[in-house]
Amino acid sequence: DWSDTQNSRHQLFSGLYFSTSLIPVQTTDFYAFHLHEEALIGSTDFMTLGTRMKGDPLELAGWDYTFELAGQAGRVLGQDVRAYAFHLEGGYNWLQTSWKPRLAMEYSFGSGDGNAKDGKVNTFQNLFPTNHLHYGLMDVFSWSNIHDVALHLSAKPTAKLTTSLDYHVLWLADTADIWRRANATTAVRPANAAASNYAGSELDVLVTYAASSHLTLTAGYSHFFAGDYLSDTGTGSDADFVYLMTGIKF
Repeated sequence: DWSDTQNSRHQLFSGLYFSTSLIPVQTTDFYAFHLHEEALIGSTDFMTLGTRMKGDPLELAGWDYTFELAGQAGRVLGQDVRAYAFHLEGGYNWLQTSWKPRLAMEYSFGSGDGNAKDGKVNTFQNLFPTNHLHYGLMDVFSWSNIHDVALHLSAKPTAKLTTSLDYHVLWLADTADIWRRANATTAVRPANAAASNYAGSELDVLVTYAASSHLTLTAGYSHFFAGDYLSDTGTGSDADFVYLMTGIKF
């Protein structure tokens, strides 16, 4: 936002992204992103360098994998930032089965900051996040200060019907840092270094029906099982999330 108002954040985001299929069984990506921001509370200027490798199940007899690693360096609100994150995933696709089921395990990590008063930032900055599909559909976490171990099961019973079942087990990487929701900014609770780092687990069930090329119907149910971190820092009750969604393409 480059508008000249008191509350504006003068922000410029730029980068390069390179993708190659030089290795036949996978796609390999490299990226470099730069974020510059001027705000009333301080300036931000840092780089994110990363790589991502994704295996092709058609070339690997049904197996697939994803590996992504990103590191950050520069300044965030006037403090030095040194942070990193990575993602590992492996799965198997039953390509010859009519339902096309896929079973996969994954682990995601985003660094946290163990000392908010040392003038350094070690929290991974989740750039313009779209976390809804990655760390639970209830949007309780972002790719920041996180350990996430997840199990995925998906199938396509018919050409128009897609189903998925995901189970996430979530921890904070460092309880001296805050737990950030999917927008990578909003804190669930104030930081409490003495609390357990076990945030909880989440079960997600999703069913999507493609009624036509222009209309899709989606139903979802999620349940969050509260972990020790929540009871250590306040109330710690479970939560449910049910929704229906209609998608129209023109």
